[in-house]
Amino acid sequence: MCLGMFFSVNAQGNQGNDKEFINELESKTSKIQTITCKFTQTQSLSVLSNKVSKKGVFYYQRPEQILLLFNDGDYIKMTSEDFQMKNGDKINEMKVESNPMLRELKNILSACMTGEVMNSTKDFNHELKKEELKYTIIMTPKKKRVASKIKEIMLEFDRRNMCLNKMKMTQPNGDYTLYEFFDKEFNKQIKQFDKR
Repeated sequence: MCLGMFFSVNAQGNQGNDKEFINELESKTSKIQTITCKFTQTQSLSVLSNKVSKKGVFYYQRPEQILLLFNDGDYIKMTSEDFQMKNGDKINEMKVESNPMLRELKNILSACMTGEVMNSTKDFNHELKKEELKYTIIMTPKKKRVASKIKEIMLEFDRRNMCLNKMKMTQPNGDYTLYEFFDKEFNKQIKQFDKR
């Protein structure tokens, strides 16, 4: 999954690395219209003794259409306004803006696709770490309302193609959801949005 110019640099940030990252991200994502890839979702919840993992296929299509289709038939579908989740026989629907965690998930996933990750996450402090094969961004919320639901978000990008390899959302109590993305394909027609 592939993930702008407003960037709140904290004391550990390096301005040169920030600009290099933004330039690489924008140049490598500007022509991407669709993304299809395999993913694994791992949840670690304090109420459960074991982690829960599910696999599936991730679809993204501009503008802001996201579908995580799990192998068991469950799914999460997001647009700029709506969120729909199928879990077993039950389908839940809500407005994205009504839930801070969903809103940030949708904003971050979309921003990662379009190269606008810094513009779209200006309500977060950012710490950028550059390594030989990857960039890692650690984001912490500035607003108390968001911080009550999200402790931090970690994004890991592959430096070869600037695609998102991992996204981890951690809650204040330590519970987290980790998404890992594999076998990415770009700019192919996606029919799955017509089926749901």
